[in-house]
Amino acid sequence: MAKQERSERTLEKLTVAAAEQFALHGFVKSTLGGVSRAAGVTKGALFFHFPTKDDLADAVQKRGQDILEAMLTDLTYAEKSCLQVLVDALHALSGMLRSDPFIKAGVRIARERTAGSPAPMDFYPLWLDRLGQLLETARKDGELAADVPDLSARTLVTAVVCGVETLAWMGVSEDESHKWLGCLWELVLPVVASPDALPRVRTTAPTGGASLARGRAASH
Repeated sequence: MAKQERSERTLEKLTVAAAEQFALHGFVKSTLGGVSRAAGVTKGALFFHFPTKDDLADAVQKRGQDILEAMLTDLTYAEKSCLQVLVDALHALSGMLRSDPFIKAGVRIARERTAGSPAPMDFYPLWLDRLGQLLETARKDGELAADVPDLSARTLVTAVVCGVETLAWMGVSEDESHKWLGCLWELVLPVVASPDALPRVRTTAPTGGASLARGRAASH
């Protein structure tokens, strides 16, 4: 096996192990030694790729963001309605918070990292910014009700993200979370969506539930 290929495999083992450790134990309690043992890699190899725990956290958060971006790309390709993409993305996020170690770890890292740590790829502003971009496109496409301020729409999405995350950490099942989301969208979409867009938006999870999230989680 070529040296570069061995290095890439070691890097992948460490990144996956770090995500699993951060997701299970949190950023604060996870250790570099624990990551190296879980990966089956020497500490020397770990320090070669990741000199600090913050470096590991950056890599895990970057992978998590790539997964979310890929999910949004898939949904955008499959749906013409930005509001539908928004609804489906939050259903998918609900599944990923339970099944994908990179997403679970990214949230825990964002919560636990101190203000003095190197600037991380924080899950919250990055994800909320992407959902905000969907709302901007929905506005341009006439999908948002004219009397709903942009700030109000963003506030709603922020609240839904927090609610989905809270349900996941409370141990609420994925099916129950999808039901909660569906009921919430049924309540608020008639206020937020334009009369023309509303009939075209499905509030429930896509067929197959969180299959997209599971497929994405299994692909890395």
